[in-house]
Amino acid sequence: MQGRYGHDKLNTFIWILAAAVYVINLFVRSPILVIVILLLGALAVFRSLSKNITKRLYENNRFVSIYTAVADFFKRQYMKVRDFKTHRYLRCPYCKAQLRLKKRTGVQSIHCPRCGADFKKNILF
Repeated sequence: MQGRYGHDKLNTFIWILAAAVYVINLFVRSPILVIVILLLGALAVFRSLSKNITKRLYENNRFVSIYTAVADFFKRQYMKVRDFKTHRYLRCPYCKAQLRLKKRTGVQSIHCPRCGADFKKNILF
């Protein structure tokens, strides 16, 4: 493997995706899905054995940036559901930062820690 790219997070994702398509194919029995599974496996092997390391690093960095954005979105949604009884989440109207406030009804004076702006918000429930 000297001079080859090797394994990274994108390859792991491709293999997991191929396994998920394989499980779906157990129930559907489609020859198209078999071709998709083979193509995903070939892509993962190609990326692992590639000598174009800079291009593979670029692909992996793009994937990781998209993956972290999606993972952070779902983490924020989970936190909103988890803290529903005790906190409210708002966006700062100036810098669009997500703020976590204790659950109190009425008009609240809020200070954004990111941009330093002060604003008032009426929280109904």
